Amino acid sequence: SYPTTSPLPRTPRLADPGPRACFGTPAPPGKTRRIRAMACVAACVAPAVCTIGSRFVPSASNNHRLGRRAFPRSTMCVPKASTDVASSATVVWPDGAGTAEMGTTKATAFVVNLGTRGQIATGLPFLDHMIDQLTSHAQLGVSVLVTRNGVRSEPCNDQSGTAEEDTLVARAAGRALGEALKQTLAPGVAACRCAGGENKTRNAAEFAAPLDEAYSTCVLDVLGVGNLSFALAPYGPGTGRECIGTYRTLLTEPFFEALTEALGFSITLKKQRGDNAHHIVEATFKAFARCVRGLMDGMDGIGATDETSDTDSVSHAPAVHRAARSARATKETNIDVSVDLDGTTKNSSVVTGIKTLDSLLLALAEEADFTLNVAAKGDLWIDDHHTTEDVAITVGQVLNTALKDKAGCNRMGRAVATVNECTVEVIADLSNRPYLGNGLAFADEKIDDLSTEMIDHLFMSITSNAQMTAHIVHHKNDGDDGVTYSEADLALAAARALGKCLKQCVAIDNRRAGAVASSKGTLSV
Repeated sequence: SYPTTSPLPRTPRLADPGPRACFGTPAPPGKTRRIRAMACVAACVAPAVCTIGSRFVPSASNNHRLGRRAFPRSTMCVPKASTDVASSATVVWPDGAGTAEMGTTKATAFVVNLGTRGQIATGLPFLDHMIDQLTSHAQLGVSVLVTRNGVRSEPCNDQSGTAEEDTLVARAAGRALGEALKQTLAPGVAACRCAGGENKTRNAAEFAAPLDEAYSTCVLDVLGVGNLSFALAPYGPGTGRECIGTYRTLLTEPFFEALTEALGFSITLKKQRGDNAHHIVEATFKAFARCVRGLMDGMDGIGATDETSDTDSVSHAPAVHRAARSARATKETNIDVSVDLDGTTKNSSVVTGIKTLDSLLLALAEEADFTLNVAAKGDLWIDDHHTTEDVAITVGQVLNTALKDKAGCNRMGRAVATVNECTVEVIADLSNRPYLGNGLAFADEKIDDLSTEMIDHLFMSITSNAQMTAHIVHHKNDGDDGVTYSEADLALAAARALGKCLKQCVAIDNRRAGAVASSKGTLSV
């Protein structure tokens, strides 16, 4: 972080700009940068060369200010097994810097890929906490500093003013951060625009981030023209809250408006669920941060974090093998469950005496790509409740035990699964904050030999005992109200979506160097 006693570093000025690059920024005279081996630059191959420029590319001497983490390429997120040259390519993401001045309010921002947290002090502490999500979830070293009337804001110091004054702060901070992000993202954006939008997985990214009962979605579109679609209100029940502490909830929109204008491509932010103002805003910032990293990874050819990605691209063997086993016996059930998160689904076996339950758990393990073994005998002569509940509790417990402190985990995931006419989306977070928002509804009493009421209980028991937050969403097309679908397909789609999502959550991202993906530094308490 920047020493609090030293003046803010200035953005170096370039000499007269050279020819315009396809990202719209001047290239330093005589300089070009070639984006190597990326599929999205197929339209820029020889003899034409796609050149880009940046108004500011800090020298190596600037890197220490945000604490760049240095990794050899072999330890970063690359596919486990791929001969595709594009997928092993790299984009050199430059450091970014941005400034904004609105009257007597000035903001300066810096961004370093894979950097540590810089100093964030806008005078609005809740906004500082939200901007910090970019470090935890986008893996960017971010610094944002604001001065008002020549007085520099200090961390953890509330300098909230009038609504007009705070709006200027939010806009200035958003614009400065947007300019810094624009410079950092410039190589990937330029390549995608040069390619004419041929590869959608590299031109856009989408992510949904949960926080307890709330979750928000973010969509980034590189080919967009800098428009913001924003729908978070109301911030809570009824007309919503006006303030979170001293932070005015309505400041969130002008912050993102200014950021979007400076960034130069389109952003969509939408609340999907939520009645807690803090959760709504934080879930939105987390979704934005994850979306930024997903966009960068997609451009880099190493996979993004949305459900269209191959999560093998970000999965690596952990330092410690992650497996756990638990056996429990009561008067109602006798259960033995083991999970190997770093094993393969080929070794899975589930025998509970309830065939539908067996098939759902095997589908979950198959999509999650880990080994799950369950042997259970229960009082099925009474009903299926005790067996289903106790199996699900134990599965959740061994998942939580195997994950240990969740160090290095991707932590969050979003996945969609479709079985015949049924499409289900699951958004999950290994948050140590148990919550299930279940949008499944069943009209029938049973699916073969499993009571439909136990399907909600199955997912509730797994998620709560795995100490995770999850939202299950049944996506219906227009006119589906009159369409009949198999409830067995709906349950199976949910199990598969949860498995896909877990695969993303438990994947190890070596760029985190064993650190926990959390702004509070731990997920264990």
